[in-house]
Amino acid sequence: MANLLELVDIQKSFRMGNAVVQILAGASLTIAEGEFVALVGASGSGKSTLLHIAGTLDRPDSGAVIFKGQDMARAGRFERHRFRNANIGFVFQLYHLLPELNVLENTLLPAMVAAPWYKALIRARPGKALAVQMLEEMGLGGRLKHRPNELSGGERQRAAIARALVNTPSLLLADEPTGNLDPRTGQSIIDVLVRRRQQGAYTMLLVTHDTAIAKLADRVVRLEDGKITAA
Repeated sequence: MANLLELVDIQKSFRMGNAVVQILAGASLTIAEGEFVALVGASGSGKSTLLHIAGTLDRPDSGAVIFKGQDMARAGRFERHRFRNANIGFVFQLYHLLPELNVLENTLLPAMVAAPWYKALIRARPGKALAVQMLEEMGLGGRLKHRPNELSGGERQRAAIARALVNTPSLLLADEPTGNLDPRTGQSIIDVLVRRRQQGAYTMLLVTHDTAIAKLADRVVRLEDGKITAA
């Protein structure tokens, strides 16, 4: 299999008051197309930071983020925006659904963002059928017009997954997607992610504290002392 993503010697520090705290100290990770990799590590070890850098939401102090041969760490801001919209899907622990939009509108956001506001809905039309299909598959067919505050935690996360997948990304980045859910609901969310990945829908890098979830991955890696090691 060809490599989809290569993180090479990623360095990242943050300033906290007068101190500089190094979070990532030469973290390197290669993920092949179609692979499911689980990233584990202690709280505060930098897992979310590494995920954000992998998805170009943040930039490393140094190192390379190579996606299909192109170093996105060196790309300009608008190029990274376009890259994310076309290639990356994000699933966050806290859902990040917009409260003023209903479930279908939230799901269609990635299909809308690349257009001016007055063309956004027109641009999203081709994705509407796929969005409705995914929401129905996830048991949200009767919730399309509901707003996030009318949904359970599991329903919000399934809506967030549909939003992450509506642009058919090559890479799905999931940051503790079951962290706010009860075990039964969390397992249903993981079942959705794993089933679609097994169907060849995407490559997945998933951050988790749950060893049972990590065992479902093709490979488990650990972030410790700012570097990636085998778990």
